[in-house]
Amino acid sequence: MHNRFKLSPKGKAWHIMARKGAGAATEAAWVSLGGCPCQITAMRVYLALKAREGR
Repeated sequence: MHNRFKLSPKGKAWHIMARKGAGAATEAAWVSLGGCPCQITAMRVYLALKAREGR
């Protein structure tokens, strides 16, 4: 199963990244959905996206 979302630190903020593109991993591009200086808040948004991924 391919991950569609990832959480990564960039500078002083945590960014939620979404994979754009339905092709193979080499064709996909990661797009930032936004950043948050608080890791806890960013993790909550990330987990909410992961929970809705199957819907």
